[in-house]
Amino acid sequence: MTARPTAEPASPSPDAVAASALMMVAGSAFFVLTAAFVKAASDEANPLQSALFRSAVALVILLVAMRATATPILSPRWRLLLVRGVVGSLALSVYLWAVARGALADVMALQQLAPIFVTLLSVLWLRERPRALHYALAGLCLLGALCVMRPSRGLVSFGAMLAVGSAALSSVAYVSVRTLTRTEPTVRIVFWFSAVATALTLPPALIYWHPLSLRAVALLLAGGVSATAGQTLMTASYRRAQAHVASAFAYATVPLGFLIGVLVWGERPDALSGAGITVIVVAGVTIALTARSSTEPTEATPPHAP
Repeated sequence: MTARPTAEPASPSPDAVAASALMMVAGSAFFVLTAAFVKAASDEANPLQSALFRSAVALVILLVAMRATATPILSPRWRLLLVRGVVGSLALSVYLWAVARGALADVMALQQLAPIFVTLLSVLWLRERPRALHYALAGLCLLGALCVMRPSRGLVSFGAMLAVGSAALSSVAYVSVRTLTRTEPTVRIVFWFSAVATALTLPPALIYWHPLSLRAVALLLAGGVSATAGQTLMTASYRRAQAHVASAFAYATVPLGFLIGVLVWGERPDALSGAGITVIVVAGVTIALTARSSTEPTEATPPHAP
């Protein structure tokens, strides 16, 4: 008989929430750095080349890490690992397509729907029980993101619909990560995502490949290393707290993105943007401070859940 994972308490300890928040914020910082490297190289590299560099660099780093720690590549949960890799790769591809088709502010703002979808999926898939207050705070986080980004068009535009689709796909990937962390080591989860993403992006990247300068290659390599660190920290964050709690801190990408913009490109957020950043930070921290303190048990997810 296949052993089932141990039932997980409905809420993590305060220390676990703090560790999860720190890892998610640190991971978000690395993702913002990745975006900065890709943006700096975008005058030469197309999105397919950027995506391939990100995945391939991570694949090499994680393969070395797995050999160093003697972590097997194969797992009894290979189906869910494969699904997570495919869905995550699709989310990345749709996001890049949305950036090409829609206004960048629209796409970035609508991507902030992902943690909202995670909260809903954590109830349906993981049997987690968020407090009613957490739904309201997640809505405040989205409102804060909209204040910062201020989308110029509504949900009816094609680019906006692609961004919503990318957010939905990302949420499925995030929740699958939360399920996998019950039995799988972090390095294996991130390795499978990188391997699947590399396999899926390599053919189209080769078709549309064009030469890159050493500067662009260096920037994309740095982006790949930064993305690997961000992905690993994000996965570790989901291991330590419930999906709806951990995902709230992904909103840290918004204020961190503005910080990079100020330091590197001299951008200055206006009063409304500053208010939005404040709402995001306050609402996210409140979610952590009000995480359910009881240990109400939930039913464990079967090892081969879809």
